[in-house]
Amino acid sequence: MSEETRIEPFRVGGDGVTEELFNYEEAIRQFVYIELPFDGDGDGRNDLVRADIIRPRELDGVAKVPVIMDPSPYYERLDRHNDQKKYLHEDDKWNSPLVQYPFFYDNYFVPRGYAVVMPDTSGTALSDGFCDIGGRKDIASCNAVVDWVNGRAKAYWTRDDRSDANRAYADWCTGSVAAIGKSYDGSLANGMAATGIEGLKTIVPISAISSQYDWYHPNGCLLDGDDADGGWYEPYNFAEYLQSTANGKLQRFTTAPDGYKGMKEGGDKEHRSYNEPFWGERNYRAHAADFKASVFLVHGVNDLNVMMNQVDRYWQALGEAGVPRKIWLHQYGHDDPFDVRHHEWVRTLNRWFDHWLLGVDNGIMDEPVASVEDADGVWRDYASWPVPGTRDQAWGITASGALVPADSLEQSAAEPAATAHFSAGRIKELTPLVEAFKPHEDRLLAVGEPLPADAHLSGTPHVHLRVKATAPDTNLTVQLIEYGEGNYVQINPDLQALVPLKETRTCGQSSPEDKPTYPVCVPRRSNEVEHVVTRGWIATAHAAGFSAFTPTPTGEWFDVDIDLLATDWTVRAGHRLALQIANNTTRLAKVPESDFDVDIKALRLTLPIATVPTSAQAVQPAGAAA
Repeated sequence: MSEETRIEPFRVGGDGVTEELFNYEEAIRQFVYIELPFDGDGDGRNDLVRADIIRPRELDGVAKVPVIMDPSPYYERLDRHNDQKKYLHEDDKWNSPLVQYPFFYDNYFVPRGYAVVMPDTSGTALSDGFCDIGGRKDIASCNAVVDWVNGRAKAYWTRDDRSDANRAYADWCTGSVAAIGKSYDGSLANGMAATGIEGLKTIVPISAISSQYDWYHPNGCLLDGDDADGGWYEPYNFAEYLQSTANGKLQRFTTAPDGYKGMKEGGDKEHRSYNEPFWGERNYRAHAADFKASVFLVHGVNDLNVMMNQVDRYWQALGEAGVPRKIWLHQYGHDDPFDVRHHEWVRTLNRWFDHWLLGVDNGIMDEPVASVEDADGVWRDYASWPVPGTRDQAWGITASGALVPADSLEQSAAEPAATAHFSAGRIKELTPLVEAFKPHEDRLLAVGEPLPADAHLSGTPHVHLRVKATAPDTNLTVQLIEYGEGNYVQINPDLQALVPLKETRTCGQSSPEDKPTYPVCVPRRSNEVEHVVTRGWIATAHAAGFSAFTPTPTGEWFDVDIDLLATDWTVRAGHRLALQIANNTTRLAKVPESDFDVDIKALRLTLPIATVPTSAQAVQPAGAAA
């Protein structure tokens, strides 16, 4: 081919991102079955992972392209952003390519010179194997794509013929891969990076899990959910739900030692203890030092599904390991940045992939590391997160029951410690302002004076308590509440905060079967006079640590330390901060209840407060949400 007619694999336009050069409707749509090096479902042969591929036809045999992949166990069960996989022949999915790929990644990035791959993870949809909820099999089924495009794994055009004549080769790929996804999908991306696999250049985990233990049993607790006893889905229940029944085939659950029985034993629902064989395998942030991929992390500070306990320690570990990283934090729930900050998100994601997969020197890594949405919906860029200038400030409770900065406490060291008492009970997290100053038998509620200036909280609040309990294994819960009129975010029962409008937007090119049109979303907010800034809890039998179940002696004092969920929120001047402590809340499953005595003098609330005004901290306002 002459130089004059040579097709460019990509071209960066004047707006700083790769341009649309290729026809989406004419793109190559194909699928392969990638062989894993083990038999996860015990059927006597190594498992095959189904991967659906779409790539530019114009570059086939002309230039190699990188891969953007979204691995998921949900393609048969749940929509991915209101889209599902649709097959050319729905009555024979095993041998049919897709005509619709969920969400916008294919429509937007394939015309720009990328391939998009969507694998069904182990044991789900059209993949063989056993779904082990973020464990070794799950992650291996995702890494299989990276191995295949780098020539380290075999793949076949059909699932019933493993002959050399039926081998599929990824000679169209550069070997560079990005993994992206929200929730479970993004958690898989975290797990992939934790293995240090070669060829995975970057991951974009959105509202994703970095430690499965902290999702199922935060601080040793049992969350309220769908199980018969009111508990959260456990790994073995979830695996049963996700396990493929395609073509009438139910994968085996008895495969030892890490099948259904092993997951039930390893999950340890009864004692909720962290153990290395099971939960350690699913603790991705513990392997930050092994990452070879950069990380672009996105999360909602009010996400009550995948909560902020998945962010703070993970983000810190990445920094300590020197992993190239970027973070966006918005004020909503289990929501996608595509809906939160659409135009800036798509452009930034485009630039991120251009840099890490195509090697484009676009300066994205020279820009501020953190972009955070403030209480007014304005995005501000910072050099780091928690924001620069954040310092821990200690608060305590006076003998009269008010929340005050610790340096203003006037209690004498010789004065006997005051003791507060509250009775057993399961309460709502938010005490209304009209009840805030009334006596309460079932909670300790300490309200502060109106703040003289804005208090920008950025990071992880902490509470130290010295308590007595009447039950050896119960819960202790803490809420940080703001009292004062404001336009606060409201989370719906699906734990999301965005509302779709009738207005729609299109992102990328279309085909007759695949039109990337999505509703414009706006935040669900309400003018209220009270708001839960953040919360935390602990199972008292894990007060000494999460690896051992140690029921506490009843009627004896013991110390408890609780990290509240990390946040980034500004409490307004003139508003009041309040600390609420109770036995149990409706966020947690019903457990044995307990009365508590609290040593007021020993109580300390530590708040990470920025000591520099927000306007001075911000490197540059990044623009309002679009």
